[in-house]
Amino acid sequence: MTASPRAVPLYVGGAALSLFGNSAISIVLPWLVLTTTGSLSSAGLIAAVSAVASVPATFTAGRLIDRVGGRNVAVLADLGSAASVLGLIVVDATVGLSIPWFMVLGVAGAVFDVPGMTARQSMMAGVSTVSGTSVDKIAGLYQSGFSLALLGGPALAGVLLGVLDPIEVVWLTAACSAGAAAATALVPVQGRAANPGPSLSGGALAVIRRSPALRTMVIIAFTTSLITPPIISLLLPGHFNRIDEPDQLGLCMSAFAIGLLGASLLYARIAQASRRTAYVTAIVALTIGRWLIAPLDEFWMIAAGMLAMGAGAGLFGPIWNVYVATRVPDAVRGRVLSLMMVLGLVAGPLGLGLMALILRGGDLRLGGLLVAGCWTLIAAYAILSPGARTLTESEPEPVAQSG
Repeated sequence: MTASPRAVPLYVGGAALSLFGNSAISIVLPWLVLTTTGSLSSAGLIAAVSAVASVPATFTAGRLIDRVGGRNVAVLADLGSAASVLGLIVVDATVGLSIPWFMVLGVAGAVFDVPGMTARQSMMAGVSTVSGTSVDKIAGLYQSGFSLALLGGPALAGVLLGVLDPIEVVWLTAACSAGAAAATALVPVQGRAANPGPSLSGGALAVIRRSPALRTMVIIAFTTSLITPPIISLLLPGHFNRIDEPDQLGLCMSAFAIGLLGASLLYARIAQASRRTAYVTAIVALTIGRWLIAPLDEFWMIAAGMLAMGAGAGLFGPIWNVYVATRVPDAVRGRVLSLMMVLGLVAGPLGLGLMALILRGGDLRLGGLLVAGCWTLIAAYAILSPGARTLTESEPEPVAQSG
């Protein structure tokens, strides 16, 4: 088959547009709820219900990806996201927005967002095949697009909310989702590979049980999702609120985004020499970052910690995507990815709840030290476990094609 040079930019561009729109609406929707209802508790309730709805949707999407192909599910998810966002505009112009409508349309959007991201990740091996580009390079570009969208989406939404009516900003998010669907639909694909994979077969749980690397990833991913949201949503806001420096909180979040983007741009070059080096560097950076943040002391220490955490995440994300693309069978890839996504969706609220209990005494520094200590144990496991070396081994790529 002749290599298609347009596959990679269409794939990465579609993924970035989709996340850009999703990250923007995560700012616009709560603001719209507040300006319409004046109720902060309603905004929180809508966010919570939407998060719960995404769990069964992600489970279902995994099986659908394996049945009809990642590209089809990604396009469907983007069109669904666009429709749910346009629904806000239509309802506002006709019967008027209210809490029940926000609930229905918020859940509708959540049902498509995470499954769409899962579907795109499942496409990586296929894009590598049709483009003739290494999975390592695609994974680095994908992570870079992710980082830019995560940085730019909320920032642009915040600026536009300052000069436009919130419902007018909704048009931007709908356009991003529609554009993502169009770009992804144009990504060329092949038929599915007949060979389900060199060493892994069976259902998602069976594949994970028999793979030391996937078992390692499950533990790392769950723990990361357990301890990172408390840092972002509780410890840092609580600290900067106490010292009355909200601008410093924003700068720290920007430092994380810069680290994420910078490391993702460097990933392919580092991995070309040694994926193991990229992996160990990621774990060490994440560990250093969490210990710099833990004392919640000087601003420069916290900012440096967030920069290091971002860099670690920017290297770690592509390693995981490369392993899934090259070693997990096409026939079960969607279900494996969706299971990992669900673990993150469950772990995040659990971690926030546990940290809220720990912080009842008001000692933010204790919370920071507990997070850093917990991660250090996981970091040691991540480097020393047998699955870690398998995770970073080079392998002929891709082993299977996702449509």
